[in-house]
Amino acid sequence: MNILQKSLRLNALFSGISGIIFMAFQVRIAQLFDISNTSVFLIVGCALLFFSLTIIYEMYKQRPLGVLWIIAQDILWVLGSTAILLFNTFEFAKNGNYLVAIVALIVLLMAVNQANALSKIDTSNQKGMKHLSFDRIVKATKQTVWKIISDVANYDKFAPNIDKVKIISGEGRGMVRSCSHGKDSWTETCSMWVEEKIYSFEVNTSSPDYPYPFQYLKGTWEVQEIDENTTKIVLLFEFKYRHKLQNVLIHPFLKGKFSKTANDLLDNWQKMLEQ
Repeated sequence: MNILQKSLRLNALFSGISGIIFMAFQVRIAQLFDISNTSVFLIVGCALLFFSLTIIYEMYKQRPLGVLWIIAQDILWVLGSTAILLFNTFEFAKNGNYLVAIVALIVLLMAVNQANALSKIDTSNQKGMKHLSFDRIVKATKQTVWKIISDVANYDKFAPNIDKVKIISGEGRGMVRSCSHGKDSWTETCSMWVEEKIYSFEVNTSSPDYPYPFQYLKGTWEVQEIDENTTKIVLLFEFKYRHKLQNVLIHPFLKGKFSKTANDLLDNWQKMLEQ
């Protein structure tokens, strides 16, 4: 069980146990809050139990967007509790307010713990670099596959996130190319080129007009021969965001976008190679 699963399990246990307590002891809890309406605690207990089940689901799926939504709900709980305490909205007894504050503090700590765990997803031990890899097996020779995927001047014909590519200088390692998508444009430099095997491009993220939130971004394309008529294409993206908070707020969205773009690219290559 990884750190993200552990942080989610803790939240699921706390939410589930709290829900059961609210449902089972709604009368006593109402007395603690000095209110006559006990049904509200039954409703809150059911909601917490359901919330616990959704956390358990995400604990196994580990979908970044799903985890981010859980964290958002925890933050909303904390904000709601803070408003109740500041404005004395329901005129709870002092002991009730203490309980609201304690629970809000625990939920806040769990939200921070989950956010910290989420920020580490897809991250290696090397300077917080994130890695996303994709692969596809195609029915074509290694030489044929390499000819198609190494045609970097025509990469825009297959990549859905690139509108135009232009080779600025060089060939192989050291080659510089410009890419554009809509109004955005950037340059990339080839940092590795091994004929009929692998090549990499590093994006010039330090350019003042670079439009994306990456401090570092490198893409690697590789062909691996399975047999004389079958080849595996491997894509590896290594990147680092400019700010740590982006690991929590942006990565869950960009991971999905990376996945769709990479799979669309592989679909287009496969269609070209197998037609």
